[in-house]
Amino acid sequence: MAQENSISTYLVSLEELATENSQTLDQAKENLQQLIRHIEHLTQTNIQLSEDIGHCQETIEQTPLDRILGSIDDVVWSILPQTREILYLNHATQTVYGRPTTDFLENWNLWQEIIHEDDRQRVEESQQLLYETGRQEIEYRIYWPDGSIHWIRVRSHLIRDDQGNSIRIDGITTEISEQTEINDQLRYDALHDRLTKLPNRTLLMDRIEQAFKRFERDENRRFALLFLDLDGFKSINDNMGHPTGDQLLKKVSDRFSKCLRSEDTLARLGGDEFVILLENVTEVEQAMTIADRIHESLREPIFLQNEETVISVSIGIILGGEQPFCNDPDRVAELLRDADTAMYRAKRRAPGTSEVFEPSMHTSTIQRLQVANELDQAVERQELMVYYQPIVSLSSDRIDGFEALVRWQHQERGLLSPSDFIPIAEQTKAILKIDQWVLRHACRQLVLWQQQFPNIGPLSMSVNLSSKNLDQPGLIESLDDILAETRLDGTSLKLEITESLMMEQTKTTFEILEQIKERNIEICLDDFGTGYSSLSYLDCFSFNILKLDRSFIKRLAGEEERCEIVEAIVNLAITLNMKVVAEGVETDGQRDKLKALNCNYGQGYEFFPPLNSEEVTRLLQQQNTTIN
Repeated sequence: MAQENSISTYLVSLEELATENSQTLDQAKENLQQLIRHIEHLTQTNIQLSEDIGHCQETIEQTPLDRILGSIDDVVWSILPQTREILYLNHATQTVYGRPTTDFLENWNLWQEIIHEDDRQRVEESQQLLYETGRQEIEYRIYWPDGSIHWIRVRSHLIRDDQGNSIRIDGITTEISEQTEINDQLRYDALHDRLTKLPNRTLLMDRIEQAFKRFERDENRRFALLFLDLDGFKSINDNMGHPTGDQLLKKVSDRFSKCLRSEDTLARLGGDEFVILLENVTEVEQAMTIADRIHESLREPIFLQNEETVISVSIGIILGGEQPFCNDPDRVAELLRDADTAMYRAKRRAPGTSEVFEPSMHTSTIQRLQVANELDQAVERQELMVYYQPIVSLSSDRIDGFEALVRWQHQERGLLSPSDFIPIAEQTKAILKIDQWVLRHACRQLVLWQQQFPNIGPLSMSVNLSSKNLDQPGLIESLDDILAETRLDGTSLKLEITESLMMEQTKTTFEILEQIKERNIEICLDDFGTGYSSLSYLDCFSFNILKLDRSFIKRLAGEEERCEIVEAIVNLAITLNMKVVAEGVETDGQRDKLKALNCNYGQGYEFFPPLNSEEVTRLLQQQNTTIN
């Protein structure tokens, strides 16, 4: 029994020991599994660290080239010369070509296929030259996938080995569309007028030079120039403002363009001056036909500020290739000069007409320049003289007054009439000196005659005033000084302004004329009937005297129609409370007809020619001043 108990106790102990060992074994297995997992984690970490270290090493190795090239916007590439196989290509193709890199890797000919058809031959020639020069740079157009056109600049470098064999081509491609557009705009702006978008002087002169060169190669390929200048443009600018003037320039340039052929060039030189280059002209009559077409295009009124405006243009014409200076380096400038000379001849003869250049015009221009230079000294040298042409009352046949007419006693050319130098003086500031001198001299002389012959009756003096004087701010003060200095009453003075001057009328002009009338000085509208819209001036300003142009008087006795015109003008003047002076009366018949039409005054060789002061004094000394 005791033995059985001992065995049972032993068995229980063994069971407990086995259980304890089993638990220890389970714990050991668990510890082993944790160890295995830890080792696996360490292994994975080690692998990641190894990859990171490798990546870092790789990054460090790529920084000097790949990293830099991958960050720029230019396409960097390298290809094999023979096959065009791509050796290297960065990712900027999307920016420059609008395509991913894979498109080029899959199609080695894509570079060539997207070149603009007009540039392909030029690009092929550049690629061939690369093998001769080793380096090439070219700009050309490409198509993006959306069909848009872009400009690129390609710089290529051919790499050779030690034996001189071509081993690869390296290059950089840059997108330059924006830069090209800017350059194109700058180039366009440099060669075109900003306002009208027409070619400017620089582009025009280049095209004229090219026309000369074509003529040198083929004498049948002649050309012509038309020099255009708008008449009365200054008046529109001053009255309506410069924006309206700009609007007019654009409208007339459109009309001029419609008169030309596709091969002709219309350019704006500046201001209101235009030049037309006519290509393939065989005779001057062809150029005159174009000029007539231009004149006709301006007959239809132009609307400015909701009003109809009629404007004309004076045109100078010259045929290229006939001049002795065809081989002169300055031949373009000289051809323009001659066309300009012809234009001014047309403007002086009759605004709104054309004139063909003749060599004699150039000689005349040289003489005019010489006269202009001498005029500056004419007043100081006391070379000017004043002649006086009597103005006769047709009702009483007595002298009512005089018109002061300047003469120039030239040292070499003798006594010059106003037509020989006044038009030249009006183009310079010399006319200001001349007008002031004549006005002072004539006022002083009239006061002397009034003092010498107080019983003859009130005598008056008419003095011409140029448009340049009306532009001078000190004109009124100068008039006051002369009247005070000479002690002449304003009622004895008449100032004559031409109808052509009124074509350039401004608001300031009328204000000055009103100030003159406030001094009891009468205003005469000279050369009436020679302008384009004479009646409009009478509506704008209240003139005292209307001087009828000699062109109406010349054929007065022979044409009934002309008599009716003169009668209508005289009746209009009477209605407007104006007096009429007929200029250029040369026959008894003209005098009688004018008297019958109730014209107030006559002036001309029928009565008296222009006389110097001594001759007028002797005339006034006669007891009977009635005209026989």
